Amino acid sequence: MMVLRRIFEMVPILTVPVVIYAFFAAITAATRGPDIFTQAMERGAFVLTMPSGAPWAVSGGDLLLMLGLFILFFELTRGVGVSRYAIIHHTLAVLLALCCAGAFLVFEAFATSTFFLLTLMCWLDMIGGVIFNIANAPSGGRGGGGGDAYGD
Repeated sequence: MMVLRRIFEMVPILTVPVVIYAFFAAITAATRGPDIFTQAMERGAFVLTMPSGAPWAVSGGDLLLMLGLFILFFELTRGVGVSRYAIIHHTLAVLLALCCAGAFLVFEAFATSTFFLLTLMCWLDMIGGVIFNIANAPSGGRGGGGGDAYGD
């Protein structure tokens, strides 16, 4: 149980929607082509009728983005707790953001608005974690010296 808690503290939770996207991209793009995958991501999974009577078609990409936004919220709020595994977590968050950016630029099945927004969430998580750690550093983010911000 303790091992799972440590892994949870270290691994960015935003890995979940990225892995889900990559799983379906790899299977669908490999078997039927990247165009079919991108069309399937944008096709409505179900339709909700709004009180106005207008239909709202929710796609698989929309559902994945909703999941990513909820996870981003929890990822940013769990950054409030300082742990001894924070450096590993931030290193993995940087690697996740870089891998997402690389996949978006290099692989055709990842060049979608859905994956771009997931990539943006990963970058925001990474930047937010770095800013939080700088702000909460024992010296207020000014270095270890006893002087002012300019080192005097």
